[in-house]
Amino acid sequence: MVGCFQALSAQAWGTDWRSPGGTDSTAADTTAPAGGGWGESEPSSDVQIKPRVPYKRFMPPFDTLREIIYYSGVVEDENCETCGADSLYWRAMRYLTKRFGKEKMKDKTWVLENVVGNKIVMKITTPMVIQTNDYNKRQSGLLEYRFAIRFQESRFKYQFGNFVHVEVERGAEARMIRTYHEYYMRVKKGFQNTDIFLLAADRDVKEFVEGLRRALRGPYQPDEEDW
Repeated sequence: MVGCFQALSAQAWGTDWRSPGGTDSTAADTTAPAGGGWGESEPSSDVQIKPRVPYKRFMPPFDTLREIIYYSGVVEDENCETCGADSLYWRAMRYLTKRFGKEKMKDKTWVLENVVGNKIVMKITTPMVIQTNDYNKRQSGLLEYRFAIRFQESRFKYQFGNFVHVEVERGAEARMIRTYHEYYMRVKKGFQNTDIFLLAADRDVKEFVEGLRRALRGPYQPDEEDW
């Protein structure tokens, strides 16, 4: 089932900004001695507090039939004369090899299916890079997901799904914790803290797709190392 790829942007954290308002001073008693004294009124200031901006929860694209977070899209160019299915396949392979390395592309636990000129299916594991604000990024475990790309004349279709946040529990046993992103999407409380993982996956998908678009835009020119 084909969903629509949605380029979803990150949500800003709600902040409470405080700015001083104007000073409302009463008239001073002109009979009072200079420099202060009995009967002198002291100026008062009103502090205006801007209302907190409501946090808008991030919702990733969701396949209601299979009940999974699911990104999908089709990129086509009918006017491309060098966009045969085989050519698109080899350009994609070159991009994936540069992105993940030759060893990963030979690893059967990573590349689940590889049919020349037809499709590539992968199970990808990459650092989970979360962003708490515009200036602070850090790794929080690993991000695991499945990726598939299929090729036809002058077009290709991409799919992303089965997103999992993988963490190692602290302690002597070092137990592995696997949290599916559908759980993060459904939490009722504290979603400001779990949305950062959904947004990390969203950024990874957007960057991945943009790289594919660029790589498959021009004609394939094999290097000597490709043979």
